[in-house]
Amino acid sequence: MKNLISWGATLGLIASTIFFNGVSLMRPAFALPQEDVVKLLASIPTFILVDEKNFPLGGKLDEKTVFTNVFMSRQSAEKILANLKKEQPDVAGKYKIQLISLGAIYEIAQKNTNSSQRFALQYIPNQQEVEAAKPILSANGDQYEGGVPLYIARGGPEQAYLTIQRNGETISPVFFEKKTIQSMLDEFKKQQPDLAPTIKIEVVMLNNLIATLEQNDDDFMKSIRLWPSEEMFQIIRSSQQNQGNPQSAPQ
Repeated sequence: MKNLISWGATLGLIASTIFFNGVSLMRPAFALPQEDVVKLLASIPTFILVDEKNFPLGGKLDEKTVFTNVFMSRQSAEKILANLKKEQPDVAGKYKIQLISLGAIYEIAQKNTNSSQRFALQYIPNQQEVEAAKPILSANGDQYEGGVPLYIARGGPEQAYLTIQRNGETISPVFFEKKTIQSMLDEFKKQQPDLAPTIKIEVVMLNNLIATLEQNDDDFMKSIRLWPSEEMFQIIRSSQQNQGNPQSAPQ
């Protein structure tokens, strides 16, 4: 999990660095290179269930498609494993919860997908974030239909997307946790009260964002950075503290 260590630099960000950049989330362009998608996703720790050979627990969608669940929180993974122990104890005994970066499991899925088979990822959200996202979706005339909700903010007279200056770089943060983006925006509203009425939070789904990254290569797509949840940040901090003995991920 060495690739998680770089996220430590974001811990010192302050709300005064926020501004709104007039760009469109869905502007069509060329595909972002796969290695760039992997690099973006690599900063996010997730969980999967693996057997003694580090093969992920999977299922079959059709003759050519198998899938595995990718959990955004350890609690979600523990719940599925507990249910499996009740329903299929012989199978459950072969599996354990494994930490792996989102980029690593995404890359594994890409490498195992070809013309004869497809290895799909089913992203399992933290249920608390599902409940937080539902009213936001409803206010925009949408409904929650599954998947991992992410949060992004708009503001200003042109309803542009929130961006942050970090080390001379302009990034567009997309948040895994509503309370994190809300806290940052609350602080910003205190500093820029004239903009407060224009600011709103929107929800995008993780699978849709990844699909957009795979299909678009523009300045905004390149500026996107995924902002971990509090639990994810705790894992990143632990990774920083144990740099001399980094946690390995299944290959």
